[in-house]
Amino acid sequence: MPEIRNRTVRYGAVLALDDVTFAVQPGERVAVVGPNGAGKTTLLRALAGPGTAVVPQSVPTDLALNCRDFVMLGRTAHLSAWRAPSRADEEAVDRALAAVDAADLAVRRMDAISGGERQRLAIALALATEAPVLLLDEPAAHLDFRRRDELMALLARLDRTVVMTTHELPFDTAFFTRAVLLARGRVVAEGRPADVLTAERIAAAWGVPVEVRTVKSAQCKLVVV
Repeated sequence: MPEIRNRTVRYGAVLALDDVTFAVQPGERVAVVGPNGAGKTTLLRALAGPGTAVVPQSVPTDLALNCRDFVMLGRTAHLSAWRAPSRADEEAVDRALAAVDAADLAVRRMDAISGGERQRLAIALALATEAPVLLLDEPAAHLDFRRRDELMALLARLDRTVVMTTHELPFDTAFFTRAVLLARGRVVAEGRPADVLTAERIAAAWGVPVEVRTVKSAQCKLVVV
């Protein structure tokens, strides 16, 4: 499982992570929450390594690949030089496409599908690696509300440990087992999402006054106004 201890990262004069310790347990679904510039992407990069697959914020819109070939890129580490994909590789891609409900996209081109569809295929590529941990960097950043709900429903169906960054509120607490609040490169709080994302902490991290309301429904959401 990914883990870092007392990690500090600087980009020139900018302190991106400041003495951060972070560990993930098998089966966890962790939200790394914070405003832009808090160090969330840097934290994911620090966690990336063997046993992890990274889903970026966005996929280029001009990729001249069909969707199946794009997902097959997730098998690169399993392929020997000059060897065609094996039956096991093909089956891994089939499973990944089915998991994200995108088998019907297999023969379409990456530059001819929607942003939401490209994001699903980015997750399929990560699944095709067969890594047990998915690291998702703001995967809903370019999606509308409906597509965000579909993305979270998709992630809930996957048998993977998940670490996902987000700066967006409202925040859906139903999916995540733990939230980590980052601000200015430091871990401000971590624990149950509803306990971590209090009005006082959010106001301090984002620098704006907020009111937090918990709405109890089929999918409990922490709504920030």
